[in-house]
Amino acid sequence: MLMRLWLWLRGYVRVSITGFTLERFLNMAAFHRIYLWDVIRTDEGVEAFVSIKGFKQLRPGIRKTKTRVRILRRYGFPFLVHRYRKRKLLVGGVLFFALAIYALSLFVWRVDIVGTETLSHDEIHEFLADHGLHVGRFKFTINHDELTRALLAAHEQIGFAYIRTRGTRTTVLLAEAVPAISIIDRDTPTHVIADREGLITNITAGAGAPLAGAGDVVRPGEILVSGMLQISPDDPGTEIVFVHAYAEVWARRYYPIEFSVPLNYAQRVYTGRTANRHSVQLLFAGGRTLRFPSSGIPFAEYDRMTASNQLGASGDYPLPFVWMTTRYAEFYLQPRTRTMEQAHELAYLQLNARVLREFDLGLDIIEKRLEFEEAEDALHVQALVITNERIDRQIPIIQ
Repeated sequence: MLMRLWLWLRGYVRVSITGFTLERFLNMAAFHRIYLWDVIRTDEGVEAFVSIKGFKQLRPGIRKTKTRVRILRRYGFPFLVHRYRKRKLLVGGVLFFALAIYALSLFVWRVDIVGTETLSHDEIHEFLADHGLHVGRFKFTINHDELTRALLAAHEQIGFAYIRTRGTRTTVLLAEAVPAISIIDRDTPTHVIADREGLITNITAGAGAPLAGAGDVVRPGEILVSGMLQISPDDPGTEIVFVHAYAEVWARRYYPIEFSVPLNYAQRVYTGRTANRHSVQLLFAGGRTLRFPSSGIPFAEYDRMTASNQLGASGDYPLPFVWMTTRYAEFYLQPRTRTMEQAHELAYLQLNARVLREFDLGLDIIEKRLEFEEAEDALHVQALVITNERIDRQIPIIQ
């Protein structure tokens, strides 16, 4: 590949060699170290490739062997320049384009983060930008080692980080650390308190004096298991010892939810008509962008979906040009009316969706109660979600 590029830059020709002493001519070319390649026998003689410099060195051999050499085709940069020597604007434009591409290759135009699971991509991108690694950064001023150390120092969740720049792309390879095993300090005196309010359903104390039991309603901050123990509880004057109290406390909690299901609504009906609009987004230093929009949208009501593709010469050489394709799908709103029975079914679906969206998946949901109030235009819902969850939390005892 590099050899072909070198030959193209220097220029070469395809020649036809005819005569009665072809073997002598080829031997003389080999003796004088004139490089001929892709030599083939034809009906008239021999065809071969030779560089411009080699073609000039063939002249003495041509005269001595009385052979005839004819140029069939010319290749390479020198002939291209000669062909367009009078088109100065074209040549200038090509040179300007080549210089522009070279100048753009000196900057970072894409930052990829690989390996995150719990960490947010946006958080890592923001941290890197604050420390100088962003789109448009001059790549030779990036201190990869210093940036790696800063990333590891700022995020304990990251166990391994490696930053590399190839072409105009910088890749940040991360591996999140295994969560450290929590070590319980049994020597520190603690109380067990209620982290949230609730109705206690079960309490199992491993150490300490329980102050609450099943069936008690507790509020946040209330001591459930005390770490202060009297050696003789029946004698108020006996010595008090401090222990590391710990317990597992489960409580029933209630979450009220109110919402309404309207009987009259508008449904989207798609017409099947679509339109594509294209635009170019230019990336500038510091992450700023300049977008050249395309023509307007031909629909009054529409859904929009946008796809982007960053242009580049290859995988490691993205350029600061993003090709944006936006697809618009037309629809119109059609008035609809649902029955009260359909509203009841939709209420159950909406409640389940809210529970999945707003509640922790680890919670033990034991019951969902719904009460309905039917009106002329809507179904009003009052729901109660009942859970059974842990509410204990340890706090140190200040002596």
